[in-house]
Amino acid sequence: MSNGDSKGDSSNAGEAFAIYYNGHALQLQWKGVPPLTRSPALRLCYMGSEREETKTGSVVGTATGIGTATRSDSNWLLLLTADQTLYSAQLATGSKILELTLLRTDIVDVDFCRGSRQLFVVLANGSVQRQLITGGYRPSAWQTLSFDPLELHDEGVCMRRVCCSEQGVVFVSVSGATYVLGSCGEVFNAEQPRHMRLCEEGKQLLDLVAGDEHFVMLLSPHQLAEDVLQLQEHQEEPGGSLKSLHSGSSEHSFAANTRHLLQQGYALLHTQLFTFGASNGGLLGTGDHIKRAHVARLEKLDGMGVCSIAAGREHSVARTLDGRLYHWGLNNREQLGEDLSSPMEICLAEQLTPEQHTALEATCGDYRTMLLNAAGQIQTLPHGHGHAQSQSQSSTYEQTLLHLQMGAAWPRQMRLLHCAGGYTLQNCRQFQRQYHYFLSHLESQLQLLLKQREAVQTLLIWELPALAPLLLSWERIVCLVAATLHSLEGFYRADFVQPADLLFICYHREYIELFENYTKAYCDVLSVNGFGETVVTIGAPPLSNHNPLAELAEESYLTRLFQQPFAVYQQFMQFMELLVKTQPEYDEHRVAWSEFARMSCISQELAVNTKEFWSSKECTPRIAHLRQSQRRVILTSALVPLKLGNAGISMSSHSFILFSDFLCQLGSHALQTYPLNALWVWTEGELGLRITTPEKSFVLVTRKTEYRKVWLDQLQSSIVAALGRPLGSPVPSVRSTAYEYSRDHPKFSRVKACGTWRKGVLHGNCYLEYPDGSVYCGEMHHGLIEGYGKMVIPSTGVYVGNFKGGRFHGYGVYEINGNGAHDSEIYEGNFCEGLFHGHGMMRNNRYIYVGEYMANTRSGYGVMEDLNSGDKYMGMFVDNKRSGTGSCITNRGDYFEGNFAADDLTGSGVAVFENDYYYEGELTLHGPNGRGEYYMPSGDAGNPLGASEEDDDNYELIGNKMFGQLSGSWETVRIQTGEMVLNRRFPKYPSSLGRMVVDHNRKWRALFHNFESDVANCSVSTSSSNSLASLSMGTLKKAVKSTLSTAQIWSCIAIYMNKQRARDASKPGNYFNNILLSLPLPPKSSPPPQPATSSSPTSQTSLVSGKQQSKLDLLNSTPRRIHSQETLCRKLDELQRSDSLISIGHNSTMDTRSLVSFGLDESLLNRSFNGESNAGNLSSSFSNMSHHNHNNNNNNISKHRNNSNCSITSTASTVSTMLEQVPSFGMASTLTEHDVSCIRLYLEQAFKDRYHPLYALNERIANCFHYSYGYWKVKPTPILAKQAMREWESISRRIYRFVRKMFPALPEDYCYLDGTREVISHITLLYPLVLSEGIYSTLFVLYANKYNRKDEIYRQNLNHAEKLNDDELVQVLGHDSCLNAVMLATQFDAAVQTLKQLQEKFSPQDMLTVIQRSMELLTEAYEHAMAANGSQLNADNMIPLSMLGMLRAAVPHLGAELALLDDLTGGPNFQAEMNGMAGYCYTTLKAAYEHVTMRTLQRTS
Repeated sequence: MSNGDSKGDSSNAGEAFAIYYNGHALQLQWKGVPPLTRSPALRLCYMGSEREETKTGSVVGTATGIGTATRSDSNWLLLLTADQTLYSAQLATGSKILELTLLRTDIVDVDFCRGSRQLFVVLANGSVQRQLITGGYRPSAWQTLSFDPLELHDEGVCMRRVCCSEQGVVFVSVSGATYVLGSCGEVFNAEQPRHMRLCEEGKQLLDLVAGDEHFVMLLSPHQLAEDVLQLQEHQEEPGGSLKSLHSGSSEHSFAANTRHLLQQGYALLHTQLFTFGASNGGLLGTGDHIKRAHVARLEKLDGMGVCSIAAGREHSVARTLDGRLYHWGLNNREQLGEDLSSPMEICLAEQLTPEQHTALEATCGDYRTMLLNAAGQIQTLPHGHGHAQSQSQSSTYEQTLLHLQMGAAWPRQMRLLHCAGGYTLQNCRQFQRQYHYFLSHLESQLQLLLKQREAVQTLLIWELPALAPLLLSWERIVCLVAATLHSLEGFYRADFVQPADLLFICYHREYIELFENYTKAYCDVLSVNGFGETVVTIGAPPLSNHNPLAELAEESYLTRLFQQPFAVYQQFMQFMELLVKTQPEYDEHRVAWSEFARMSCISQELAVNTKEFWSSKECTPRIAHLRQSQRRVILTSALVPLKLGNAGISMSSHSFILFSDFLCQLGSHALQTYPLNALWVWTEGELGLRITTPEKSFVLVTRKTEYRKVWLDQLQSSIVAALGRPLGSPVPSVRSTAYEYSRDHPKFSRVKACGTWRKGVLHGNCYLEYPDGSVYCGEMHHGLIEGYGKMVIPSTGVYVGNFKGGRFHGYGVYEINGNGAHDSEIYEGNFCEGLFHGHGMMRNNRYIYVGEYMANTRSGYGVMEDLNSGDKYMGMFVDNKRSGTGSCITNRGDYFEGNFAADDLTGSGVAVFENDYYYEGELTLHGPNGRGEYYMPSGDAGNPLGASEEDDDNYELIGNKMFGQLSGSWETVRIQTGEMVLNRRFPKYPSSLGRMVVDHNRKWRALFHNFESDVANCSVSTSSSNSLASLSMGTLKKAVKSTLSTAQIWSCIAIYMNKQRARDASKPGNYFNNILLSLPLPPKSSPPPQPATSSSPTSQTSLVSGKQQSKLDLLNSTPRRIHSQETLCRKLDELQRSDSLISIGHNSTMDTRSLVSFGLDESLLNRSFNGESNAGNLSSSFSNMSHHNHNNNNNNISKHRNNSNCSITSTASTVSTMLEQVPSFGMASTLTEHDVSCIRLYLEQAFKDRYHPLYALNERIANCFHYSYGYWKVKPTPILAKQAMREWESISRRIYRFVRKMFPALPEDYCYLDGTREVISHITLLYPLVLSEGIYSTLFVLYANKYNRKDEIYRQNLNHAEKLNDDELVQVLGHDSCLNAVMLATQFDAAVQTLKQLQEKFSPQDMLTVIQRSMELLTEAYEHAMAANGSQLNADNMIPLSMLGMLRAAVPHLGAELALLDDLTGGPNFQAEMNGMAGYCYTTLKAAYEHVTMRTLQRTS
């Protein structure tokens, strides 16, 4: 080729490519409308000339007109551009003008089969068309090929590539499948397209080229990078392109970026070449001339990083990533210099310039090889032996901006050079020639690394443990260099123009981490003379007998081998220095690389110094065991004098060695180590240094101020490095780290601690692991377990709750292990000084107790359910026994009331039996015991009109009566001295019933006291406030009663909510999980250094996992044996005498459990103390046990659903800004309507927000109320209905009392709002909020049992009415027939539906509203139906109409609903409503109910 003239260059200005013919640049002339945007060329096909046609007997034409084909005596080309446009190019004889004519605009690939004269195109939709070229191009002559004639694929077969030899065609689908057509020797012969697998399954076809009789395929590697490079699996992010992941944006994306980088480099390096053809003769590159009927692999080029291939008619060329060129084939036109049956490297002429020596691309003409060098010049290999020279200077145009897709494992580049026939096409780019130095040197680095790979592979085969991490890092660096070189070449070629897209800039953090890992691996080996020891190992049998490389036995060679990667990042630094001169915005990246280079030099220097230390005389046998690969020697007292000081006097012969992870004190008889991560240092005096550790504090002194500065600087920088902080960071006085105490520590002997430290003291969240297997996770204050946490004590139990002074203190849950899954005890409630104290609930397989404890015993009011007998006691306890006023309900439904002593009923009392018999007088639980009266009713006494059986005060029975001195059992009552009278009238219930029960205001006193203490303890100034301390129940002594101011209460509420929200974190129940994830838990490996001999106490060491693997289940441990209350008392007595709670179970065999108890992921376990067990959590087991107990409730009556939850409020947290700030309403001396509405809104949100203290109070109250009145194995006695109502009123008043402390403007009892009749009290304010389904359902069950007889008549009438139509129902009730028309009105149906809502309402106000609205609709229905005759609704018609509406609404247990509503609305709070329309409607509905239940409905004849 000759140099192109300047005319051609200037005339083609603005074109995306330049075309040369026989060394001359051609002028491009676009026929018709030229493209507005020039696109680079993808394919160039030579269709032949007149001379070639004559030989084949055909005529070649060009499309000079649509639908016509004309003869041509010139060369004809087809050109495909990147915008999917196909052009025809024609060069007239003797002319330098190339005419381009548009043919089609939907083509993605094109090729021409010379032998069959067929042109193939792949369309954008994936289909393939062909045209036989006989008389020129004809637009209407296209034929579509079918690749799925049987339609086996739902979406058809989509193609992306076509490649033609002289007689054969290969198609490649989008999925990578290959199809063949025509013939290729014995490999294939197909008249129609058929599927044929040409490459192994799992390999991706990257490129495909063909000559006359052979094909060459470039394939991706089959072996995955994960296996070789040991890459950790990470789930792909959506749109898993590497470019879509920002460097360092998250831990996951950072790891994913590193993974993609290494995968890309590995794929680039480990490509493979395969060939097949109709003949061989050297065409296939297999090293022989044997004809093959299958695909052959060119193993010689395996792992060489082949990145592009090209084929002439009888030869092939491959280019590697590092710029090397290989060719093979026939030399019949002297295109190779000689026949080459195996790939041979092309050696470029030495006299070429460096840029000409770098080949960016290689392509083949028919019988020539063309190169594109780094200078943008096209070089051709002359006839000879592969020495290239410059033949043509390409034109320089504006570069075409192409975005490199980094998502693929093997990113491709667009070809810049194409050859066909005598034509050469060059896509024009403006090369970044100022960076050629870095491109060529990086190619040289990769070449050198690949040459050294044989030595590295040999070391890998030998499996030398000392070198394993280094060898793995070396492989990763090689892959990284490959990816970097590909990226830099794309930047140089202007595939992209922004330096930010260079991999080592865009992902500089990932690059630096990989190089840091390599530096560490190298220094780890060097510091312990690993290379020298490896050489000794290689030089000894058996490796010496199988050493293929003699240089491996030389330490200097090994050192140079592994130092080679350090030259790579030097190129990055120099590149950045050049780049920032023109683009200073990349200075941050330059600084990052420079800082890494500086740190790398420091690390290597430290490794050399450490190696020299271990080989010096300072390394005595006493410290030889401290020699580890990851440990460095920083400073020694032999180099810079340092001594132990005592009272300011230097008087010790101790020497000190500062290692990278601890400070070593070497005395005459003792060796002690102080971990740097748990070491604090300050200056003291003029020459002293104060050293503080978790166990001791001492002073070191130097001779000079300069020496002290050296030691201080080195200690501080080493501490910072040990903590994993950036170099130059200040030494934190507060830090999260791990430490293991020595056996001589008075409080934490041999305890492994990991948590937040403040100047040597644990303060904050922490994790403790005790030698007896106990584990604690939670808060600590000034070295004491204090705050919220969880402790597992093997063979004893699990505690989750509050601590103080190392003991259970405050609210918590304690699960005590038993012998089996059903033999555990669970206590939930308040603790004080490690003992049950205050309100709590104990559950085991024998009983459930909810009530007060005092010093570990049941004392005070409580409710106890005996699970064996089914009896329930509600009353006072003393010293674990029933003692004082109380009531007992047996499993038969018998009710006892009176004074108890020593677990039995004594003295005067009341007994009411299920058969309506009752007794008043002296008695026990087993029978009468002294003077008393025994009533035995036999029937109704004939009560006056209006008196019902449910009317306790007025209803009378008739029967027999015993009185006098009575004895015996309740089955057989005997008269000792007395008499029996017959047929006497007496009340249904004893007159003294309810007089000997515990005062309702006394019940649950401890619950409210503990609640206020919990809130008060949240004050910031708890320790300094006497008033708060008195509320906190800090001791077992009775606290002095005190109150908080309104401001203090709101402060406590804010702190309480913040603590609860922090415990809940992002996932409910994962508080301890989050603590552990936030702590630097140590790895499983790396045992602590142990001195060879020492007469001193056990040395202090860093916390790492030792030989003993603690496996504690911290949440769902399976209980082993049941603990009686007395056994638990003994254990807690022992605890009370010990310094901390952890003494429990210290003599027991350790139960092997693990951190899995916190519900942690496996990834966390891998970095924590060893553990294998798996379990759930206490909360789930706790709730499961509760649900199991709830299922024992045999009551089938409830308001809304049978298995109603005892929770008062919804567990969903309501996020509101109102709860986040102290309100301004309700604080003044007067109460306004605005205040009331705001208070209601606040309370509504507070009772629903699980972080608010009122929510916790509601939950505990609901639990108490449920176990008192809603948890029954038998039908509950109706007697309890009134007691439950009075108790609920007392609870509501006490809740209101606390609310008044929050809003002092509220009245103490009740008041009327100014200008309105609205009453403000605890009932009107709290009932709509807290009287929800749980409480109401409990009350409703009691009332339903009390009114069950009348409700049974009501139910039967409902069933009968359901079978009757409206006319029949009116007739059965005996009402006026005019009501038939009323029942047909739409308002009547609306009234029925409204009344049905009564069973869904819980608050009295809502129930009254429903009743009133229903009655209003009934009135409207009557007025609408009677509008014609003008009848008015009166009282005589209202009750019958209400009866009809009631029967159609069919509200279950309506009598219980109305009775409960009547009791809830008693008193002055609802006086206004009950005296108004709501009260009238309620009275009407109640009267209608009484009428319906007076008799059973019967159909009249």
